[in-house]
Amino acid sequence: MAQPARLITPRGKAIDLPPEVYKQIRQLLGARSRRRSKARTSDAIRATYGKYAGGRSLTQALLAERAAERRRDASRPARRHD
Repeated sequence: MAQPARLITPRGKAIDLPPEVYKQIRQLLGARSRRRSKARTSDAIRATYGKYAGGRSLTQALLAERAAERRRDASRPARRHD
């Protein structure tokens, strides 16, 4: 009988997984490394920009949200790790 695989989350929690589920997760993680380059992603965004004209621009909403996140991060005091 195969021993279940153990997945450790970023927060350190251990999760036992059956071998089939472990294989699926490995495939998903492997696919992450084959993401598009930044240039190809930008090209795809430009190609579809305006596709849903007349509605709220999701791209602009995401950019505004990201800018707000950066402002919040910049206003927080830096953490010291001694």
